[in-house]
Amino acid sequence: MKIFKFLAVALVAMLGFTACDKDCDHDFIEYDNTKNLVGTWTCLEEDQSEAMVINPDGSFNVTGIMQGGYMYESKGTIKVVNNKVSLVFEGDEDVTEGRLELVAGKSLSIVINEEYDIRLTYDYCDNDLADEVVGMWVCNEGVSGAEKDMGIITYSEDGKAMFTGNNVTENNDNLSGLESTYKVVGNILFQTISYPSNSGVDSYMAIKLTYAPNSTSLGDVMTQATYLPKADGVQKSTSSWLRIKQYLELPGMKYDYIKTFVTNVKGEDKDIPFLNTSFNFAKMDGSIIDKFLKSILFTVEFPEAKTIKYSYLLEGQNVVIEAPIEVEGNKMTIKMSENNPVYQDVDMYAFQDQDNTQMHWYMPTTSFEKFFGNTSVALMLGYGQLDKDDTEGIANVYKTIADAVESINLSIVMSQSK
Repeated sequence: MKIFKFLAVALVAMLGFTACDKDCDHDFIEYDNTKNLVGTWTCLEEDQSEAMVINPDGSFNVTGIMQGGYMYESKGTIKVVNNKVSLVFEGDEDVTEGRLELVAGKSLSIVINEEYDIRLTYDYCDNDLADEVVGMWVCNEGVSGAEKDMGIITYSEDGKAMFTGNNVTENNDNLSGLESTYKVVGNILFQTISYPSNSGVDSYMAIKLTYAPNSTSLGDVMTQATYLPKADGVQKSTSSWLRIKQYLELPGMKYDYIKTFVTNVKGEDKDIPFLNTSFNFAKMDGSIIDKFLKSILFTVEFPEAKTIKYSYLLEGQNVVIEAPIEVEGNKMTIKMSENNPVYQDVDMYAFQDQDNTQMHWYMPTTSFEKFFGNTSVALMLGYGQLDKDDTEGIANVYKTIADAVESINLSIVMSQSK
């Protein structure tokens, strides 16, 4: 029945109470106790999510997602008489009718079927977040429920979004480098994503946003709530994202290592000896890298915009490696080969929060192999396990790592030095 096909459309359209003044009247409202429906109304529920904009002339536009990922957009006109609502959708001669019930404040419940009391409740949205969402956001709290998950996403003004973190879905889809499109209506973000496991079929998500500007010392926070498919059904998921700059302020900054996040790790089930430890990329969970970087007191410094310094402790001695860098937006290329031909250049993404108190590094597989290879070669040279003129031995270090690693996404979090 059409009444259920566009249940969300009918429901939102019947919302009352709006930002209009109490004595503001519109021709499409007659004898209605709620006075006005003009404005944006949004709903996020397990079976459907919807946003509807009702105009002063009684026309409306609606965007929604129903269970199963079906996305729809529609428009039409409404009529309200004594809290009875009639909706006519464009291109449809049928009329959908329902009853409004004021729940509290700016929330309304709509009853579609009197006998079975079928209803949904919508909230008035007085803050359009279409502009506020634009930018780059990072989440370290396990976006997909995995403790070592870190998501980074950039929303561009052209309606495109890009994942550049190591956010992995329950289907083990790594979203790094995945492009999508999005649309924000009020406080609902509708996102289109082509997951690798879906064989090119688009999936649609509705995300309810709660924006808190300057709510922490690190900057703006955007909380995202949505319903995601789980093994035991659809469950609500909530995560908080910190806005980070889409450029880098490097001169004079110095950061100490805090923590490592790794995901999408696949590789050879073999121990690769490395100084006093070993790495097995078939069983990697990040703890070994984390323990190692903490043990050597890994620090990064930027004496100027185009120079990076690594420093670490090696048998009680402070070792410093300096190299030129190239920066474009958040992309940083460490030109290790210009400093010493035995090393390889590394492309990575770097992110700073609003006050530059934290820096995040993100490296996909190839970048990790080169970064880890450079670190291995540097330490082995320092320990006397390699000779700088042994080109074959040095090349074999990089090859051993590349052969052992099938895939990995590495994120390193650092904090500004005190």
